[in-house]
Amino acid sequence: MCLEPSKKVRRLIYFLAGAMSVGSAVVCLAQSGLRPEPPDWFAGDAHVHRGIGCGRSNEKEMLTAQELLEMMKTNNLAVISVLADIGNGEIKFVEKDLPLITGRDNPASTPDRILHWDAEWHYDPEGVTFERKVIGGHLILLGLKRGGQPFAQYTYPILQWAREQGAVGGYAHMQYLPFGFYAPPDGIPQSLDCCAPLEYPVEIALGSSAFLMEDVHGSDSAMQAYYRILNCGFRPGLAASTDYSCNYMEPLGTLLTYVRIPNGKLGYDQWVEGIAKGRTVIARNGHKEFLNLEVNGTARPGDELRLERKGPVRVRIEWRSLTRAVGRIELIHDGAVVASQTASVGPNSPAVFETTVDFSHSGWLAARRMDWQNGHQTHTGAVFVLADARPIRASSSDAEFFVKWIDNLLERTSPGGPWSEFLSQDREPAQGRYRRARAAFQRIAAEARALGN
Repeated sequence: MCLEPSKKVRRLIYFLAGAMSVGSAVVCLAQSGLRPEPPDWFAGDAHVHRGIGCGRSNEKEMLTAQELLEMMKTNNLAVISVLADIGNGEIKFVEKDLPLITGRDNPASTPDRILHWDAEWHYDPEGVTFERKVIGGHLILLGLKRGGQPFAQYTYPILQWAREQGAVGGYAHMQYLPFGFYAPPDGIPQSLDCCAPLEYPVEIALGSSAFLMEDVHGSDSAMQAYYRILNCGFRPGLAASTDYSCNYMEPLGTLLTYVRIPNGKLGYDQWVEGIAKGRTVIARNGHKEFLNLEVNGTARPGDELRLERKGPVRVRIEWRSLTRAVGRIELIHDGAVVASQTASVGPNSPAVFETTVDFSHSGWLAARRMDWQNGHQTHTGAVFVLADARPIRASSSDAEFFVKWIDNLLERTSPGGPWSEFLSQDREPAQGRYRRARAAFQRIAAEARALGN
């Protein structure tokens, strides 16, 4: 018999004994090889650091590939992306990670567990003493062929540097965005912190960012940002990861991403491609549960479904869990809950929720499993439903929100603005991209208003 410790107990165990000594005691079900997901889905953690920082203080604690491989067993992970910190950050000894970025799986990998070195880029604007500081956010770069430490005062050149290698980039720490009780009334950031991805709507709109990521412990603010950008017709992938060890050294995969690989053959490039294409389901409570979303019997997260005319689609959501749980399954249509069902699940006892949704215009669907205290625990990527081959223009107010967001960026980074120092060298090209993205959101807002949205 194996009882799963609570989150508080897991933190205490890791603090007292270290991650390596308790891996076999944390999640026995995961280690047994049981999986809640179908065989063509693969669970992984795309934001792992092995360096020193966030609770690890001396060089001997820098994790080896073999130690990381062992740590993957706790949540039965198929993939981890081990990220060199290629900016001014908290994780030290980047020079030891850079040579490991080769575009190939680490030799310690096995047929069912892939370790692969990639990179995180950031120069935090607050809370650090580093000379270089950037407001754009933290970038996760996946699929690099070589390491490096490029610098710019805005994020586009770094995303382009990755793209030239055939890699993809996306924004981490979406949970840092303002939302809820403590957010400004209009939701537009007025102050800086370490990590908020302030340039994410710019580079999503201009096509250089492939995905959005929540990490550490996540929050519903990350989902609200995702919904808003989908309502404007953009299709970034959705990912969740731990940012180990900056997550209180909880196990790898406590936040994880399930990726669907259509041919069912695990490979790192295919796994990264699945993130970029939105073929994902994310979980905030380890490798315990899965949501399977199907629309009209065939379309799954990341897919596009074309309707010849306006009308209903059939939706089927299946919640599977390795442990007994009670929660609420919710269907999201263009950012709003349109149907829900409270359900209980257990091993070999999934919950199935079926309904129909009418589409009067193009839009999207996603499913989530909600916990009454902690928000979304599992969330699917979106299925895109196009009616009459028209683009998704689901919300003029969301597009106008991003116009205001970019207006704020332009005002604060212009000469005399409180953030002007952060674009002292790259103001013209950075603000040029801000203006291009702003024009795109203005056009989208007008098109949405014309549809009455």
